Amino acid sequence: MSKIKVRINKDKCIGCGTCYATAPEIFEMDEDGKAKITSTFNEVEITDPAMIEKARTAASMCPDHAIEVEELE
Repeated sequence: MSKIKVRINKDKCIGCGTCYATAPEIFEMDEDGKAKITSTFNEVEITDPAMIEKARTAASMCPDHAIEVEELE
């Protein structure tokens, strides 16, 4: 079974909203207009295949590569 953790590098994020548009279950925008992980998925292992796919898609679409998807064993 695949497991991941998702993080946002705030220094790289430009607040374009692509991640939120792709996976609003995982990403939201903070008061500074930058992306953040929703409380449901913040610092937790994601095991749901659909959510893993959404996180990977959002990471691949991020223009500044601010989304980090850590593959767990």
